[in-house]
Amino acid sequence: MSKLFDARINYVGESPLWHPLTQTLYWVDFPNKLIRGKSATQTVEYQLAEMATAIGWIDEAHLLIATETGLYQFHLLTQKTVLIINVEHTLTTNRSNDGRADPWGGFWIGTMDNEATLNKGSFYRYYQGELTQYISELTIPNGMCFDKSRCRAYYADSQSQKMFCLELDPENGAPLAGVKPTLFADFSSTKFSPDGAVVDASGNVWIALWDGACVVCISPSGEELSRIDVGTLRPTCPGFGGANAHQLYTTTAQCGLEQEPVLPHEHGTTLLVSEQIKGIYEPAVIIA
Repeated sequence: MSKLFDARINYVGESPLWHPLTQTLYWVDFPNKLIRGKSATQTVEYQLAEMATAIGWIDEAHLLIATETGLYQFHLLTQKTVLIINVEHTLTTNRSNDGRADPWGGFWIGTMDNEATLNKGSFYRYYQGELTQYISELTIPNGMCFDKSRCRAYYADSQSQKMFCLELDPENGAPLAGVKPTLFADFSSTKFSPDGAVVDASGNVWIALWDGACVVCISPSGEELSRIDVGTLRPTCPGFGGANAHQLYTTTAQCGLEQEPVLPHEHGTTLLVSEQIKGIYEPAVIIA
């Protein structure tokens, strides 16, 4: 069973990011336009002008934040926000969703229709100053994560309740030309949807199951290895951090659960799922 890490309620918490240079776990509550953080010595909170749905780290002083209009550089001390590149900024019916840094210095960001209209979502990759759309016709893009040793990306479409595997070029991390994604995990026979995901040091994929009250571990071959009960119905995204990246955290959502009983954690809190799994720190995003 998971432990409470931070008691602040997030309407939809997402994108837990351990900053290895500041020893701080950051995450977003995107409907409330917040970035939150907690270290051994302090708790922080930043109010943003736009919804930020995913974050990465650039250097000790800066985060990359993915918002409704693009990717931005955010200064942790001054809170100054500088545009890196626009993403679908003229498409006002769409917004950003899940995203994560890749091991080659890039950053992937999903976009989706505000009303989750079918097949209006995509995944883009920012790399060396350029933005490229690689995946389209998704509805709720989620779960983007990476296994550098196997040159793979994994991603989900939460609406279809499926997760996919995408083969990457070992030199630059771009999807291999002409190679189509393959099905990795299928939850469509259940009431659960794959949300955020992260890869551990062994290449296993840890997936937060929305409405499943757990984080599930899937091997690189697609075999379910374990499930950890998180004590609230809607975990949203796992992430590794802490000393030697042995701590697995997850954000959760209060959304839709305001009248539901506590099980045993308050819905929307940030949780420590395990301290026994060898993870990998998130790589820095390289800004061209």
